[in-house]
Amino acid sequence: MNKLLRKENQKFLYYSFDEDDKETLLAKMSEVLIDAEFVHPSYQQAVIERERIFPTGLPTKGINVAIPHTDSIHVKKEGFLVGVLEKPVTFEMMASKDVFLEVELIFMLAIKQPEDQLVMLQKLMLLCQDEQNLQLLKAKEKVVEVEQLLKTIQ
Repeated sequence: MNKLLRKENQKFLYYSFDEDDKETLLAKMSEVLIDAEFVHPSYQQAVIERERIFPTGLPTKGINVAIPHTDSIHVKKEGFLVGVLEKPVTFEMMASKDVFLEVELIFMLAIKQPEDQLVMLQKLMLLCQDEQNLQLLKAKEKVVEVEQLLKTIQ
């Protein structure tokens, strides 16, 4: 795990992760959100369990993503963590059964108000429809540009 961008008073974090296993990855990402006081410790197990039941893998142009999240009772304050994976991790595709994707970017959401979830997901879908946005996030090099891009979601 490597911090790429984390500033006080922002709703987003940007880290890289080098995990092979989906559940280990989700646990590590949850720890970042817990340490940053976005979520309660209960978030970790809840997000892993929810991913088993409601997969969040999303095929996109060039780079597949996943958008794990869980119920608002586990959230302290709203925000999200973008995880850039050093190697792809297998996630099941959203709204399908037994279709798997090699995911390279994770957007782990901490949504405080349930009604805000749809808005956040819509903003993320717009971002993910542009392959240049995904390439920028995956590259980990242009932190200023990444910060500007991520501000459009919050």
